[in-house]
Amino acid sequence: MRKSLIAIAALAALALLGGASPAAAGEHRIGFGFHYWKTIDELEDQGFDQDIEEDGLSQIVSYQYLPGGLIRFEIDVEYFDKGFGGAVDSAFSPQAYVLFGSAFYAGVGFGITNSSSFEDDWSDPYYAARAGIDLLLLPKIHLDINANYRFDAWSELEEVETEILTLGAIVRFSF
Repeated sequence: MRKSLIAIAALAALALLGGASPAAAGEHRIGFGFHYWKTIDELEDQGFDQDIEEDGLSQIVSYQYLPGGLIRFEIDVEYFDKGFGGAVDSAFSPQAYVLFGSAFYAGVGFGITNSSSFEDDWSDPYYAARAGIDLLLLPKIHLDINANYRFDAWSELEEVETEILTLGAIVRFSF
């Protein structure tokens, strides 16, 4: 439970950091999208075989702040129907990222997942690496296509397993 509170506090701090004052030069983007995920085999090995989906499509609400230069801060909330990651009920996952780049970007983040079917309702925090392309479709309308890798410990980045890469797409509107 303590880890969950620390993760929530860190997400809130990043949200405040990303929501700089109106006097600061920067771009704000809000968007909606989808994330295609696939269940890893280790869940079945750990006894999570009841009502677990093999794969699925989650919905994402996303906010980005681009303060200038090649850095951007992102906060997402992802919603999963029942059957994701050991949850037999629906789940949602607040996440925060620091991304570097412009049209092509990469970065890291973290998140936690909430479901009433989890013990104490919250999962342990997880980390994420993301790489993507940000396409300008029309003035102030962007399409973000990304690949994601979620992991439990930073040491797992040394040996990325390609079978747990997932894909996402988000349409964002600048203001």
